[in-house]
Amino acid sequence: MNINKTAEMLLTADAPPIRVLWISCKNVLSQDFDRPKMLEAFKKPEIIVSVEQFFTQTVELSDIVLPVTTLFEEYTINASYWHYWLSVNEQAIKPMYEAKSNIEIAAALSARMNKLKPGSCTFPTEVDPRQWMIREFNQDIYDLFGIDSWEDLKNGPAKAKMHPASWHDLEFGTPSKKYEFRPDLCAEHGHQALPEFKEARKPYDKLRLLTPHTKFGIHSQFINIDWMAEFNKKPYCYLHPGAARERGISDGDQVRVFNKVGEVELEVKLTENVPADVVMMYEAWFKNNSYNCQSVVDDTSSDMGKYKTGAPGVAIHDQFADVAKV
Repeated sequence: MNINKTAEMLLTADAPPIRVLWISCKNVLSQDFDRPKMLEAFKKPEIIVSVEQFFTQTVELSDIVLPVTTLFEEYTINASYWHYWLSVNEQAIKPMYEAKSNIEIAAALSARMNKLKPGSCTFPTEVDPRQWMIREFNQDIYDLFGIDSWEDLKNGPAKAKMHPASWHDLEFGTPSKKYEFRPDLCAEHGHQALPEFKEARKPYDKLRLLTPHTKFGIHSQFINIDWMAEFNKKPYCYLHPGAARERGISDGDQVRVFNKVGEVELEVKLTENVPADVVMMYEAWFKNNSYNCQSVVDDTSSDMGKYKTGAPGVAIHDQFADVAKV
């Protein structure tokens, strides 16, 4: 399955059809593209299971919800997109009520599947979360972080021993280890070896639609936390004053952002920080708010991505919409 087209896959898979959808570590109805199509796709499986900590938009449409442990209730490793530090997350309290960690839930499912049909699942049927965490370490990790054992992290986090500049040794991630102006690898995977001009996606509406991450969260994470909501109380769409004048829109008006995919209704903020031909909304999920920018983002594939991930990416920067006062 191409997870960048989850809705399409759910609707069209027929050899065999997808009868069960198991969702973990993802808020599909907030993060995935073409939300109107996803809502239709969610009607197709016979059963939908969500493993979650929060009552997300995805959980709302799930048949079964399995409560998963928080960081306070499990052993795990803390790494990050935003820094080079590594730390161990020690269990502070036992899991509350019926909550289990993701791997414990997976092991229990594996045990049940193998009981019903021996050999049907290769995932371990018994796991110790602490031992599972320990097995994440190897000598390469120890060398990278300058530690002798994972237990060294009990004394504090360790920072990766990395050069601050990428490719500082001038060895690039190519077959030749050099910067390749004519990469044969491109030609082997359906592209031209030499760069070529490709027409951009033709606009299908009046404004270019941008949906970047907010600085207050990533995807649908963090913004739903009460104290984070104090910094970012509700969503807005951002529009240039010139574009607003053409549409009879004033700052603070309630507007609808719409296109061939769907529409979103929210308050507008006028700013010259966005170009006159752009409308911008942040990609995020707000607690107790139906806002979702994916309602106006389609799942059209980009021209690259298959070599690294197995499927093309999505043309998220080539989306278009219009804005009207409500």
